[in-house]
Amino acid sequence: MTIFDYFETVQRSLRQNHAIGFLEPPALTQAFDDYRGLFRAHIFFWDDSHLTIDEVIDTTPGYPDILRYSYTYVRGAEHVFRYDNAPHHPDLATFPHHKHIGPHETVAASERPSLNQVFGEIERILSA
Repeated sequence: MTIFDYFETVQRSLRQNHAIGFLEPPALTQAFDDYRGLFRAHIFFWDDSHLTIDEVIDTTPGYPDILRYSYTYVRGAEHVFRYDNAPHHPDLATFPHHKHIGPHETVAASERPSLNQVFGEIERILSA
């Protein structure tokens, strides 16, 4: 799998799944070489909330290895949650993975979620 395969697969999945929201074109895809790159996209939902996806990916092993990520969900002007693996909370059991919750971005231990898990969490918030 090349980084270009990954970019196309993720964008196609986001474009085809209208239940999760609207992909604001264009997604940013920056290849560092044939196997590594940056993916950034903004997904908007029916209530004008949005998700920003930032990933640095390495496909050298034959599958997408997400080296760095941030999945930020915002409603209005308030952060609802952000998952990331920035290495600034070494005291957490899931270091470097963690989640920022609410407008004050309270930090909690969390494993890296898949995009499907992130969208599932957003769907639960939107249906509440």
